[in-house]
This record gives sequence, C-alpha cells and structure tokens, in this order.
Amino acid sequence: MAMLLFTMVHAQKMNDKEASQLLNKGWNCLKTNDTTSFINFWSLNDSISIHHRRPHKKQEIIANFNAMKEWLDTAIQRKLNIEWVDITRQNLKGTDTKYWVQAWFKYDEHYYKGFGFYVAYMNKRWIVRDDASTSSMRK
Repeated sequence: MAMLLFTMVHAQKMNDKEASQLLNKGWNCLKTNDTTSFINFWSLNDSISIHHRRPHKKQEIIANFNAMKEWLDTAIQRKLNIEWVDITRQNLKGTDTKYWVQAWFKYDEHYYKGFGFYVAYMNKRWIVRDDASTSSMRK
C-alpha cells in the first residue's frame, strides 16, 4: 500500500488548467500586493532540496515578490492579463520539482514579459520550490 501511494504521489501530472490557476493566483497576488498568499505558494521544507538555490526563509520569498513586482510593473499598471502559459516537464537536479511553468504578458506586437516557477506536488497541491524567475522575449 505504501509503495502504491508513493508511486501515485510521484506520478502526479500537472495539466494546463492547474498551471493556469497557479500562475493566475500568483499574478493576482502581485496585482493586489498580497505577500501572505504569495508566501503560501512555497514550502520551506528543506528535507528534499536543502542544497538547491531556493528560498529558505519568508524574507527571501518576499524579496522574490518585490523583484517580480518591479519587473512586471508595466503589466500591473496596464492591468494586463496573462496572454498564455507554458508548461515544461523539468526536474531540477537534487530536488523534487516536476515542472517549470511560465506566464507571459503581451506588451506589444513583438515584445513579451513573464514570470515562472519550478513546482513540485506536495500535500495534495502544487507548490513552488525555487526562486521565482522573470523573462522577456521578442517574437
């Protein structure tokens, strides 16, 4: 029974809807300046990825939050919605992460900015396990 449960936990797959929900919640936290809810996306449990570069304290998550708000300040001011979401199955070496999810905002016809999270499935929910990331691209 324990082996079956272990297999089910590690076999959890993230779908587009779950990724969109997680990223939209993160975006809403940024727009409303809700650091408490943003902090709750993370697990500060270091038992699995203690040697990886990821937040180990709430203050580090708040620093991520502030950096993301600064990076996406124009998207916040313009009240942009997420244009699209990318999901990539990717495990960070030495961690329990399963996916890299990104949200993208269209600034103009050729310029996009976004943010992303590495996520793992823990305690029946998707949690962020690394520093939040920001990106830009031209198409």
